[in-house]
Amino acid sequence: MRIKILLISICISFLSFTSADDHIEIGGMAALQCQYADGKDMDDVMKVLDEWSEYGDENFSEPFSAWVMTPVYMSNADFDLDFVFLGFAETLASVGKAEDEFRDGGQKIGEKWERVTDCSGMSLNLNVEGRAPKNEWVEGSTGYTMIQSCSFKEGKSVSDLESNDKVWNKYLDDSGFEGGYWRWWPETGSPTESDYDYLVAVSFSSIEEYGASRDNRLVAMMNDTRPEEVHNCNTPRLYESTNVRLRLAE
Repeated sequence: MRIKILLISICISFLSFTSADDHIEIGGMAALQCQYADGKDMDDVMKVLDEWSEYGDENFSEPFSAWVMTPVYMSNADFDLDFVFLGFAETLASVGKAEDEFRDGGQKIGEKWERVTDCSGMSLNLNVEGRAPKNEWVEGSTGYTMIQSCSFKEGKSVSDLESNDKVWNKYLDDSGFEGGYWRWWPETGSPTESDYDYLVAVSFSSIEEYGASRDNRLVAMMNDTRPEEVHNCNTPRLYESTNVRLRLAE
């Protein structure tokens, strides 16, 4: 019940944000947490994804992009996975449409995927952009993504996000940060019991840039110059994120 009420308030608040400030972008995301099948590796996964992307070129009627994320800094005690597949479209309906179109003729590719992977289910998520990256997306490029599980502090809610994002974007602009950040809100297929409200994903161009951001965080905390946050987050994880398909809406 808490998740249902939270999702309703999220949608209402985001609709009001969009009408007041059109930089807010809301999209749909499909997520798969996977391991390699016995004797398989990322090369095998990428071969199947190449076929999947080619199928999409011929059969997906709406833009659909995807990334594969592999752990750099992550505890296996918390997450037992080899990689994460993330697919993005303009809406949840568009994500579902791509799934329909794949199911309509991609069975052989799906069978190859099942032979090289062992995935633990698929979920839908709302992908809400709090800060757009300064650099354009490049197909096939590799970057890095920090992910944290976060929950609102007591007394804070969705209605506090817009003003807090403005403060944080100015702070990040002043510090020279060129990456973006997004909130991934759990939706259909997500665990029924979770101890967070959303995931925060932050993009970096290199591991050095990520390390520098953690150094800067410590300095700002010691100098009491770090802006207030509306949430509490757990320990961050860092992933290498490789684009495997880039088809954006015009």
